[in-house]
Amino acid sequence: MFNHNFSISGARSSIRAASGHILPLVVVMGIAMLPFTGKAQRQDSLTRKVTEYTADKFAERRLFSIDYKQYGNYNSSSTLRGQDLPDGEFTKWSQLSASANINLFQNRRWLVQATGFYRYVSAQYNFPTSTTETSQAVSRDLHYHTEGLNLTYFSKLFGKTAIYSGSINIDWSERSLERVRGVFTGAIVLKANNRTKINVGILYSTDPGMFIRVIPTLLYEHKFNESLIADVFLPRYAYLRKKLFSKGRLSAGWELDPQTTFFLNDLDENGTTYQYRQVDVNPGLLYEHILPGSIILSLRAGVRINPYARTFEKDRSFTDYTWEGSADAAPYVNIGLSFSPFAKPKK
Repeated sequence: MFNHNFSISGARSSIRAASGHILPLVVVMGIAMLPFTGKAQRQDSLTRKVTEYTADKFAERRLFSIDYKQYGNYNSSSTLRGQDLPDGEFTKWSQLSASANINLFQNRRWLVQATGFYRYVSAQYNFPTSTTETSQAVSRDLHYHTEGLNLTYFSKLFGKTAIYSGSINIDWSERSLERVRGVFTGAIVLKANNRTKINVGILYSTDPGMFIRVIPTLLYEHKFNESLIADVFLPRYAYLRKKLFSKGRLSAGWELDPQTTFFLNDLDENGTTYQYRQVDVNPGLLYEHILPGSIILSLRAGVRINPYARTFEKDRSFTDYTWEGSADAAPYVNIGLSFSPFAKPKK
């Protein structure tokens, strides 16, 4: 079992990578900035084509993406095996993420993709050392990356288009390979025309660290006019998007980020590998702008909320945890770039 050293040093190591467990009150921010207009202004044919072309460019899956996110200070509390630990404050939490999605083969029935994702987090946590209100700052840098191969098959089910997908992913810590996991999805297209798209499906993951391993999915997209779109993919995100200028788009809504996870190898003297996982809900505003060279610049700001933050042994489930944290909501800012360097420009 765990000794006293683990209770102190292990808790501190967990805390400095932690956020929290609070009720996910998701408030869609800034909807008033995207007003509906009772009658869309008339646009000439060229303007409509430019708007549609811009929408297509935003909708394309980007080959490479990189983004940087910075959080404001926030307070945190936690428990270790049901025992309260001293409260503290995160004075720094910044993260850099990069991803790649490369098509290896594609035809009418099959799509084969190679994927990769990397995340680096730098965190600093201040915790009290005694009853004299003195505190000690602890810093830690964390790395996580995963690579995978995804296979998608397009078919028919009950006369509707059906999409089946399976992927094999390899998760790595700073030291070694930690886990091989699979993700399998199935979806059926209920409606697809120029204005509305509706898909329903289900996702299953073999990862024991997932809070819910079987998840229903819903994709809903509706174009109110040439510049205003409702874009929903549950449980991942929900946005109301408004085209601005000739190459810009402003979105208001929320996004779920379940990928803040790391493997920790230095929490006890037994060499046990633990997994830390938090799920972030990010309500806010997002502005995207198309730059030359098929590059999309994204600027995002809002409030980060943590429904879940736990540490558990790698081979155990999310519900069989050792450490659990809770944190205040924190403001965040995010800047990102995504691009497809080999994409052919459209005329």
